[in-house]
Amino acid sequence: MSGGKAVLSIASVVVLGSIVAGVILVGGPASGRIERLDDERVEDLQGIMRAVDRFWKDHERLPAGLEDLAREPRTRVNTLDPGSAEAYEYAILSEDTYHLCAVFDGKSRPLRRATADFWSHSGGSHCFELSPKSSAKSGGGGP
Repeated sequence: MSGGKAVLSIASVVVLGSIVAGVILVGGPASGRIERLDDERVEDLQGIMRAVDRFWKDHERLPAGLEDLAREPRTRVNTLDPGSAEAYEYAILSEDTYHLCAVFDGKSRPLRRATADFWSHSGGSHCFELSPKSSAKSGGGGP
């Protein structure tokens, strides 16, 4: 084998090895999609929480359902799961407490923001207990 072919063969092995190592360390496209969907779910739930806070401020009560939020003129919220297209679960627990639930594909990644701990979740169904008076009361388990 000539010197040029040997260098080309070694370079090809190094590049292929780097690609394989990257997929193993970072995860493949499927795991990236799962993480993106779970991140979108958390963003959707945070948007719903902000919309409920505004609704509470304007009407001094919790909305009866997510449909009430959709009818508010200043509110744009995504109430459907980006993966399944099913509606997120919203339920009033008391006069000023409600929960939001979603089905997550995986466990949340550690985030740097202090408020991110509240939005931590495991895989599967997970509910967050909220109140418009204090925004986040405590994280909940599954329903």
